[in-house]
Amino acid sequence: MGCARGPAERAGPVRARLPGRLPGQLPSRLASWRPSRVGARWRRWTAVRTGAADRQRLRFVEAVRRWAALLRTGSGEGQAWRLVADREDVCVRPEPGCCLGHSLRGLAAAVELGADPRRVPGPSGVVEWQTLLALLQVCRASGAAPAETAERFADASAAELDAERARRAAAAGPKSTVTLLRWMPLGGLGIAWLLGAGPDSLLGDRLGWLVLTAGVLFAAVGHVWAQSLLRTAAGPGREVDAAAWLDVTAALLRSGASLVGALERAAVALPGGQRLRPVLARLRWGADWDEAWEDLADEELAELGRRLQPLHTSGMAGAAGLTQAARAVRQERRRTAELAAEQLAVRLVVPLGLCHLPAFVCLGVLPLLLMMLRGPG
Repeated sequence: MGCARGPAERAGPVRARLPGRLPGQLPSRLASWRPSRVGARWRRWTAVRTGAADRQRLRFVEAVRRWAALLRTGSGEGQAWRLVADREDVCVRPEPGCCLGHSLRGLAAAVELGADPRRVPGPSGVVEWQTLLALLQVCRASGAAPAETAERFADASAAELDAERARRAAAAGPKSTVTLLRWMPLGGLGIAWLLGAGPDSLLGDRLGWLVLTAGVLFAAVGHVWAQSLLRTAAGPGREVDAAAWLDVTAALLRSGASLVGALERAAVALPGGQRLRPVLARLRWGADWDEAWEDLADEELAELGRRLQPLHTSGMAGAAGLTQAARAVRQERRRTAELAAEQLAVRLVVPLGLCHLPAFVCLGVLPLLLMMLRGPG
């Protein structure tokens, strides 16, 4: 999505452009700043289709790195966000989720006025936005170094983005195969039509109706089958990111927090934290680690428990180990996704042979045979 710096953006900061915004009114304004559902979905769809989402995520990662560098030079958090935002182009017509520049300006205003930055809507397609704000909120409450935490977050986000690109590249071939298979029966029907086998070849008697019904059924079953294989290869959506939890826990351990205390603080800020509260309560009451984590149904949280168990058992301060564990989780996801894409290419042969090819024969070949058998009369 192209962004151009409008004249209103060159006039001054966010507070100068929004009259009547007082420090006490900022949270309510940010909370009421909501996009329409249709517009937000359209922006997300076009961003994914055109690759703009990846470019915006990469720009966001670079902005986080510049912000961390400014903090190391002595700038305040709000001032650093303002300087980073000034380097980003903004849309002529501002609205929530429109571009990275407006989101960064809103974030700078929230930090400068002491509001909760998590109320600022992030740019469309940047899934790491809320995770970063939650991470910085935890660092602010615990006293952890925000610059180091932001740098580690930027490195992890860049690695995750590279892994997603690799997964999409590996799955591009199988998805193209699914698209080809989906249109193959209709292509056969069109070829038969061009060769003179019109609708009367299939609708003239019971045999033609039977062939048409069989072709449509084969095509429908093949389409559903192929889509099911695609969904299985893509894997379930993740509300909880075990790698992000490991990064946050490592940052809190560096600030001197205990393991359980770090998890409690992370549970307040990160998505899915409410699911971890029963586990933390059992750990506080002295339950065994395996017993405390055994009732979790979420795979990401179960993975988090397995990664943290050696640290809990040894009692050692393992912030560096947790950072390595987060990197290992992301690498394992990448290998799993690439393996699923390779298996998908093999599994698609089954619906091709059992459904799509018979549908092509029923809709493309048999009409010609029926026309020739019936003759010109």
